[in-house]
Amino acid sequence: MENLERRGTIIIIFIALVFGTFIIRLFTIQVLNEEYSSQAENYVIRHKQITPPRGNIYNRHGEIFVSNRPMFSMLITPEELMIRDTTFLSRQLGIPVPELIEMIRTRRINQAAAKQEAVFARYIEPENYGALQEQLWDSRGITFSASLKRYYRYPIGANILGYISEVSPSEIKSNPDKYHSGDLIGKAGIERSYDTILRGVPGVRQVLKNVNGREVGSHANGKYDQPAIKGTDIMLGIDTDLQRFGEELMRNKKGSIVAIEPATGEILAFVSAPTYDPAKLTGKDYYQNWPLLKKDSLNPLYNRPLMARYPPGSIFKLAVALAALNEGTLTPETFYGCGGGFKRNKGKPGCRFHPSPLQLEGAIQYSCNSYFAATYMDFLHHDKFPDFYTGYNTWYKYMSLLGVGTKLNVDVPYEVSGLLPAAQRYDKIYGVDNWKATTIISNAIGQGEILMTPLQMANMVAIIANRGKYLPPHFVRAKRPDGAIEWIRTSYDTTYTGIRREHFEVVIDAMEKVVSQGTARRAFIEEISICGKTGTVENPHGEDHAVFIGFAPRDNPRIAVAVVIENAGGGGSWAAPTASLMIEQYLRGTITAKQAEYERISQASFIRNSYARKR
Repeated sequence: MENLERRGTIIIIFIALVFGTFIIRLFTIQVLNEEYSSQAENYVIRHKQITPPRGNIYNRHGEIFVSNRPMFSMLITPEELMIRDTTFLSRQLGIPVPELIEMIRTRRINQAAAKQEAVFARYIEPENYGALQEQLWDSRGITFSASLKRYYRYPIGANILGYISEVSPSEIKSNPDKYHSGDLIGKAGIERSYDTILRGVPGVRQVLKNVNGREVGSHANGKYDQPAIKGTDIMLGIDTDLQRFGEELMRNKKGSIVAIEPATGEILAFVSAPTYDPAKLTGKDYYQNWPLLKKDSLNPLYNRPLMARYPPGSIFKLAVALAALNEGTLTPETFYGCGGGFKRNKGKPGCRFHPSPLQLEGAIQYSCNSYFAATYMDFLHHDKFPDFYTGYNTWYKYMSLLGVGTKLNVDVPYEVSGLLPAAQRYDKIYGVDNWKATTIISNAIGQGEILMTPLQMANMVAIIANRGKYLPPHFVRAKRPDGAIEWIRTSYDTTYTGIRREHFEVVIDAMEKVVSQGTARRAFIEEISICGKTGTVENPHGEDHAVFIGFAPRDNPRIAVAVVIENAGGGGSWAAPTASLMIEQYLRGTITAKQAEYERISQASFIRNSYARKR
């Protein structure tokens, strides 16, 4: 019995020694041997970036405009890659087998890239992801990660929203700490301007891989993971119903509609025509549709409200009048005759026959070219200025204050400045002291060197609606960081033109008559006091462009609109009723008074050789 106990004790001691040896050995390998430990850790632990959900975009009513749709991405480590069935993989990814093999070969050639895990295929639908997971269980060097693609609730506003795509090598090179291969960033519109806050903050997950290079779980149960932070949600001032309505009106046309809320500077609608469905540039569709849109002869990617520059035509007469009234070189009672043309300059510019002579209100109502040529000439050469250059520079100052030819720094990229010629420009063309008002008399009626974008036109009429002040036009009205409940409203400083209020009232009186009984009679709506001004822009390359600016109601205005329709002819026939439809839709939420005009305009087509100076 004693021997049995002794033998049992010996066996227990022996087993303890064996286990102790193993434990000491494991401790030595895993803890004391740092080189081995490091090699093991580098082999089994990988740091994976977690892409955060991109911030949502809302319309002015707090409704989703743009959100995210769950997708998956396939990542490969080329050096470890082993795939048994490339045909199956090709079918699920929608990539032809030869192209698939070439993509893998290219990545293996690059030694640095061969060792790095990187995105191989994006935008894998959940059903394809499930099939891939099931069939690729024995493959090596392949992992998957959750991803997202943009989802557009409405097929509108492409020129506002922009699009996202993969970061380019040049962008990575210029911002190596910010961007990495495979990152998705905004490339146009709101997506580009607000990319930094929309894209959020990436997270990091430490994962364990087995000898086949497949993920088997999280390292340390996620203890060292860093969660991704969702991008900031933003709210636009865009009224999606109005935007959709405007795009309907501009079907089969080239041009723009810009609508602004005068009191806030928020952009209500921003139509560029022709346009496209923003969903065409999301997910896999981006790679197919981008080249097609870029080659399209109608240039739907061209953001006309921001980038097209036009002579403003007769709408510019309002700016000429305001400058002259404020400077005292013109009064509302000033009479000028017409007779079909400006007689002091051999009948140029010419004019249509209408009642003559006229005071200011009548001149605006009938859009008299002779009247404003005289107003312009008498301003520049007025005795109150010591010389002609002082007169011109004073006029130039007023035009700048009204936003003519000046970048308004709207919060989407690629805005151009328009053109307001400084005196030095004319000195170079004609020589110092070798030009005068008659040399540049076409400026008086918006047909000279002056160029404005549709955005600048809309801002100018918003200034008039506000009687001399404005907030910068902008799209984003509020932001909401992840987890916040309340929207944080954006704020802007008010800009004052320095033109006295009483002068605006004189011009507004005339603008109301333009609509009620003048050149914009087709824009008239009972019980909505619309104030506006038509313009017909001469086009040496085809039919004239139709232009109109207006706002409503007259008192406490809620909407200011600029419309440009290329090759449509007179502003009163097409641009003015288009603007009035936008006004009625916004103020009433429906079209009641002008249903026939809606049918006429939405069905009209002016797609032919058009011209906007894109300098």
